Amino acid sequence: MALTFVQRIKELLTGKRDIKSGVRLVINCEKLENRVALLDKGVVEEYNIERVGTNSLIGSVFKGRIRNIEQGLKAMFIDIGFDKNAFLHFWDAIPAALDAGLEEINRGGSKKKKRIEAKDIPSLYPVGSEIMVQVTKGPVGNKGPRVTTNISLAGRLLVLMPLNDTCGISRKIEDPKERARLRRIIEKITLPEGMGIILRTEASGKRARHIVRDLNILLDEWDQIVAKRDGQAAPVCCFQEPDLVERTVRDFLTEDIDEVACDDQPTV
Repeated sequence: MALTFVQRIKELLTGKRDIKSGVRLVINCEKLENRVALLDKGVVEEYNIERVGTNSLIGSVFKGRIRNIEQGLKAMFIDIGFDKNAFLHFWDAIPAALDAGLEEINRGGSKKKKRIEAKDIPSLYPVGSEIMVQVTKGPVGNKGPRVTTNISLAGRLLVLMPLNDTCGISRKIEDPKERARLRRIIEKITLPEGMGIILRTEASGKRARHIVRDLNILLDEWDQIVAKRDGQAAPVCCFQEPDLVERTVRDFLTEDIDEVACDDQPTV
């Protein structure tokens, strides 16, 4: 299947002067599957595949109910409405620190919170209680999906973390002056208490008002999630990620892309 897609990439780029130069986004739409590849100088940097007609599960947010806790596994099993309960490791129920690819920005004035540890999880989330989770990995075989309480909503310029007040900037933005400018924006921006944001690479060079606009879109999205959470009984899906093509446009279609090739006119 991967070989077929490589052949399709070559077909879509036939006639180009030099397919080994520039950055190209290739979208291949088949009857059963959609495939997307990001090529940098002819080398595949990203490759994603999704079956047509299947709802995107990864990134979706659910209000679930805790069915049982396994101390030996240090995990909880959450009913989110599927045949198999979702798997939530204790470590995925603890507010996450930023990874190495992000610089943490201290906004100041935030209240210091008591650090939650793995041993606290069973008392914080007893069996039978409701919990908000986001899917990080789909079901495999007889295993249910894997989830986290570290919910994040991705926009074009930033990622909103509605339950974590940590803020950061992508380290892929290397220019010191630009990083300093973005730090000032984060320090001045108005955020609801308890929320944090991460500025993505695409935020580089964007005006503060564009970043604020992207933030407001995500805040509205979160308000809709909360309304659905509060208005329906568990288990319920409160938010569903867009399909592969929409996610690709959101995440990869930037000024760095030299060309987009797609073999499906309705998708275009």
